[in-house]
Amino acid sequence: MNTSFHFTSAQDITPVLLDLIKQAYQKKPITIYIQDDEFVSQWQIQEVRRRDAITGNNPDCLLDCDTVIKELEKELETV
Repeated sequence: MNTSFHFTSAQDITPVLLDLIKQAYQKKPITIYIQDDEFVSQWQIQEVRRRDAITGNNPDCLLDCDTVIKELEKELETV
């Protein structure tokens, strides 16, 4: 499931919204993308999508940032 929110400023993101997201997804792994409305180059978009595909295959690794980085590095070595 994909859900997008658009804010005119990061200051518009309230603690209430974050609490609602936590309540809705509870212990399920989620990915939050931050895309600034400035120009994003095509290679950056492709890299984010490639990394998303890798972590999508290993959702449990998203529970710990150190594990995510290690798993990502291993996966990137084989690509």
